[in-house]
Amino acid sequence: MEPMKPGCRQTVKLETKQDVQQWFETLFSAVWRYRDSHSAGISLGNIIPVYGRRTAAMESFCRLLWGVFPVIAGKNDHSMNTSEVFRLIAQGTDPGHEHYWGDLVDFDQRCVEMAVLGVGLALAGASFNQYLSAQETENLVAWLHQLRRVELPCNNWSFFPIMVEMGLCLSGHSWSRHIIDKYFARIDDYYLGEGWYSDGRQRPRDYYNAMAFHYYGLLYSKLMADQDPTRCQMLRERASIFAHDFLHMFAENGAAIPFGRSLTYRFAQVAFWSAAAFAGINGVPAGVIKGLVLRNFRWWVQQEMTDPRGTLTVGYSYANAAIAEDYNAPGSPYWCCKAFLILILDEAHPFWETPEQTLPVVSQVARLAHTRQLVHHDRNNRHHYLLNAGQVAAKNYNNMESKYGKFAYSSLFGFNLEKSRFGIELNACDSTLLLSEQDEYYRGRRASCESVTTQDYIFTRWSPWSDVDIKSWLMPLTLGHLSIHFITTQRALDSVEGGFPVPLSDAGLPDKMGPLVNREFDLFSHIIDISPGCTRDRDVVISPPASNIIYPGSSGVPVLRKALNPGIHILVAWVQAGQGNVHNIDELPEVRINQKKLLVFTDNAVHELNISDK
Repeated sequence: MEPMKPGCRQTVKLETKQDVQQWFETLFSAVWRYRDSHSAGISLGNIIPVYGRRTAAMESFCRLLWGVFPVIAGKNDHSMNTSEVFRLIAQGTDPGHEHYWGDLVDFDQRCVEMAVLGVGLALAGASFNQYLSAQETENLVAWLHQLRRVELPCNNWSFFPIMVEMGLCLSGHSWSRHIIDKYFARIDDYYLGEGWYSDGRQRPRDYYNAMAFHYYGLLYSKLMADQDPTRCQMLRERASIFAHDFLHMFAENGAAIPFGRSLTYRFAQVAFWSAAAFAGINGVPAGVIKGLVLRNFRWWVQQEMTDPRGTLTVGYSYANAAIAEDYNAPGSPYWCCKAFLILILDEAHPFWETPEQTLPVVSQVARLAHTRQLVHHDRNNRHHYLLNAGQVAAKNYNNMESKYGKFAYSSLFGFNLEKSRFGIELNACDSTLLLSEQDEYYRGRRASCESVTTQDYIFTRWSPWSDVDIKSWLMPLTLGHLSIHFITTQRALDSVEGGFPVPLSDAGLPDKMGPLVNREFDLFSHIIDISPGCTRDRDVVISPPASNIIYPGSSGVPVLRKALNPGIHILVAWVQAGQGNVHNIDELPEVRINQKKLLVFTDNAVHELNISDK
């Protein structure tokens, strides 16, 4: 197949195993031609990450192997240069070769890429024996053994030594149960219950739960069932519990809600479901899993995610360096190849034989307790999004407030990335409340000192300055949601609250007084002020190109503006967005003050929100 070209909408069906394998081979061939003559790796660009150019080339090669090894193990590598793959592995692990990948040091990026070699040994050990000599095999094992002697961060990296030891065990080499027990003890320490992990202590809960913790756990549970049956059963049980929460992150068209870091790994979003098909979990039918994987694949091939060479770019729906992390190199996106684990399954496997099924019918609002989120299936507006209490990590990731701190994240609208703290146009004001000291330098919610997530609302308390206290509630409705803020400030502030961002059309600038509408994409976004006792001005903020992670052009954000004097203020907005026509309702929600409570009248219900400090 010809490499995918940027900007074109792919017509790949992606319905059968042959379709998926052909797609992987297309991605593989586009990259394979850029093998680096100066290293056992692949050189895809001139961006140099914190771990250097040479390791970046090794990373590009190794991340492809997440798809290569399942193809080899499935005995379908006829059109791939398998011998050349193993030649690079032999060179990279030979200390006497000029292309040697090198000796490890503590917290080394090369530790990350070792994991796939362990998985390769477990899945395709016979091919290692076929293509590597006895000396080359000895070199590989010695190189992998280094992982026992270095320090690793206390996060999802704890699974990498486990994957390596698993591979050594299943391929008949010297392995260490002590290392496996040691790192599983760490992983158990990160387990929060109900299927969820934290990515280390005081670290976020995001897609790493699915594409790292449970992905590796399911591989281990399938492959090490004879050696470690009790632990393997526990890992499958955890994954089965997690699956029922994780289902909610996907829309009916296959798109996932973008949230958190490492979004450039793209369809690694469904790596968990591929591992679930491989290992087997309870409670989610094979047809549902198949539909989740293939619909997500089909959504992604419609995005402009490749460059003219056909190689994946750093970005999300298109090339966008603003979304990158400091650990992203040009080949980093190929971690998405983890989702190709399904290619190890033969065509008689239930995953391939069972017809695709749609998502199961779920309640309109799903509470994800450990991420402090409410997923809103707004079927009237055909809008799938989540309301978010926010997370903050000990490490300051790039654009952290944009990736973790907004009030809402949408599979339909994506979200905007901040370009500058100065000037509202560059501030990614969508789905957030921003405040400035009337000097155009804005602050939003970064961390919360209190947080409560119920089935009806999310509450957070936060202070952008030490003398500014904000209590915020996010409340899903039948149509859209309410955003409520009780603000106590000792300083004068300018406030700007934004709704969902809409890509601008070629028809000119939008109307500032009505909903933002884009007929080309069949999208609308609306925010209406219903604050008791004050009125905010409507406006539209135009964000620069490449601000939004899904739509590459400029986007418009409907906003409400208000100057706040020192004192107490109650700001309330009804936020509605989606596809098709804007829904009008006969009676807007209403908020009243009753002593130390806010009374919220909506959807034939009354909610009492406590605004006192007691």
